[in-house]
Amino acid sequence: MKKIILLSAFILTILFIVSSLFITSLYAQTKFQELSLTKALELAKSEKKLVFIDCYTSWCGPCKIMAKEVLPQKEVGDFLNELFVCVKYDMEEGEGPELAKKYKVDAYPTFLLLNADGDLINSIVGMTPMGGEFIYKVKLALGEISTVKMDSMYAVGNRMTRFVLSYLKALEATKQYDKAKVVTTDLMKNLSDSQKSYATYWFLYENPKISPVGSENINYLLRHVDNFRKGVGVEPVNAKLTSMFENQLEDMIRGRNKTIDIADVEVVEKNLKACNLPGKDYLYDYVALLKGMFSYDADVAFAAFMKIFPTMKEEKLNYLYFRPITFLKGKWDDQQKKKLIDLSLKLSPEVKNVVLQDGLKYFAKEIKKF
Repeated sequence: MKKIILLSAFILTILFIVSSLFITSLYAQTKFQELSLTKALELAKSEKKLVFIDCYTSWCGPCKIMAKEVLPQKEVGDFLNELFVCVKYDMEEGEGPELAKKYKVDAYPTFLLLNADGDLINSIVGMTPMGGEFIYKVKLALGEISTVKMDSMYAVGNRMTRFVLSYLKALEATKQYDKAKVVTTDLMKNLSDSQKSYATYWFLYENPKISPVGSENINYLLRHVDNFRKGVGVEPVNAKLTSMFENQLEDMIRGRNKTIDIADVEVVEKNLKACNLPGKDYLYDYVALLKGMFSYDADVAFAAFMKIFPTMKEEKLNYLYFRPITFLKGKWDDQQKKKLIDLSLKLSPEVKNVVLQDGLKYFAKEIKKF
């Protein structure tokens, strides 16, 4: 009997310890609350805290990595929960589009740091793979760490790798991108080919403000994709490449660079094929559309257009839909015009934005004149 009692007590103790560990881990992670921004600001004011907003989209790979691997970490949760009321919003749903417009969010993930009045203190753009590093970026963004001393140390010749990396992360967090580009160029000159593809330096390739398309860093990445997949990981590298190609091709479709021609599209196509990104067929549809546009081949452009736009998300329709049609004005045949009109009228009631609804209706009438 005594043994049974002792055994029962032992089992209860184990259960208590396990449940305690579970509860501890549950509350250690970043505590995101399901609140509107208005309610989050009210709570922050009453608790004398700031507001931390995770701005994400359903299709953003780096957003998912942050949500699954970084933000749940105990050290991150302990830090953020103490200082912030934490909320997260899909930038394509609910109040997300309005917040994206208000705070100029155009890359994902973006983390906004607001005061209790809703004023932007600072923002952190992009994925950070390590919890401690993310905390460091938040501290920098809040102004708790200054780059002034680091500027002086670098100027007098401190090139210790650990210091240079800390300096670059500080410059990135405080958005001193021009200075970061110069320091990055100097750093890369002193790295071997194998070192350049280490995960340690991935944040430099990942940030388009530091390594824009066409820069030596991005060209190096494109030439050594497999090395980066081994050194950094397949998922983050593929997510970066997908985002890069997507932005590059969408900028071409919307006409942001007026000097682009079919040769530029073919260069992107060549790089895209070399990178071998699984499940990203829509990028090749973008390429086909652009090749049809710049060769003034309405048949090629029409086939790609009808694959891309019937299922495109609303916020992209707003800036991508109209230019391909107007670009090939005078090239569409009557049957193609009819189908473009039908698609415009079909999409109009499906979108939520009233201005876009009316724009699609009006555009359908204009297509008849094309």
